[in-house]
Amino acid sequence: METVRYHAAGGIVVRGGQALLLYKKSKGETMLPKGHVEAGETLEAAALRETREETGYLNLRLLAHLGTAPARFRLQRQEIIRDETYFLMELLDDARDESQIHADAEYDRAVFELRWTPVTSAPEQLTFEPAKTFARRAAEWLSRRERERDANHRYR
Repeated sequence: METVRYHAAGGIVVRGGQALLLYKKSKGETMLPKGHVEAGETLEAAALRETREETGYLNLRLLAHLGTAPARFRLQRQEIIRDETYFLMELLDDARDESQIHADAEYDRAVFELRWTPVTSAPEQLTFEPAKTFARRAAEWLSRRERERDANHRYR
């Protein structure tokens, strides 16, 4: 069996305690936006590009690098090893590009339903690892940041 290995990058988009998940209607799967890292592209740039393409949201800000983990699965007669890197991203506003022209834009709009869910319950709603692990990391990062803000306000 042939083994194919590649790198993918994506984002966990948050706004007001909610995380954005992609629901793939045809398969009943819930996932995070991600996709192939193109040659010469940084992980950050790939994550932002893929997240923008799959969600349509234009204005995202990177908050944290959440790490990399392998996802292993079989597809037809190949073993796929996809090294997935995720970034926590903040949605800055509701500006969207509905006229996207990237190769999969029409497919993405037809296949994915955007769903906002509380950050704390996002891991349980996701279908696959390592997305669940990254969603937990995002929730932990946001919780730590909130505790730090609270502590800073108490000591002023």
